[in-house]
Amino acid sequence: MRYTFKDLVDLVHVNKRNEFTKIYEYLHKIDNPQENEILEKVGKHFEVTPKEIKGRNRYADVVLARQMFMATIKVCSTKTLAEVARIVDRDHATVCHAMKTIRMDYDYNPARRNKIRHFIADLDPTRQELLLDFLNERNPDILAAYSIDADRVTAPSEFKA
Repeated sequence: MRYTFKDLVDLVHVNKRNEFTKIYEYLHKIDNPQENEILEKVGKHFEVTPKEIKGRNRYADVVLARQMFMATIKVCSTKTLAEVARIVDRDHATVCHAMKTIRMDYDYNPARRNKIRHFIADLDPTRQELLLDFLNERNPDILAAYSIDADRVTAPSEFKA
């Protein structure tokens, strides 16, 4: 039988739940370094917390971050839709919808396309290539126009000469 975090936390005494949560998160972080690295990058880039990404909040900025996280994990790993869904406590159909939405936003929404390109530009070259291929981006130099510095990523249209 597979236990969820909610099942386990209910078994722990009320006074020890905070400590249990910290230990559980630490152990989970060790088991899945790629997921947590991507989760932190998505959270930092879209300015939402990892807890919000995995939560039930449906604000537009949180939903975009969650969808980008699910699409990135699915494209950059060998995980199935169901395995990705388990990470964010959702259904496999939600992951499928997220991937479809990210692809459609990239194709038809210029503002979202820039946000997605900013995020992709912040990843390592292997993940960049995988995501650009997923988004059917045929120009391999598309991210060269996006400058990355420690504090801010600037789109070509925002760049001042």
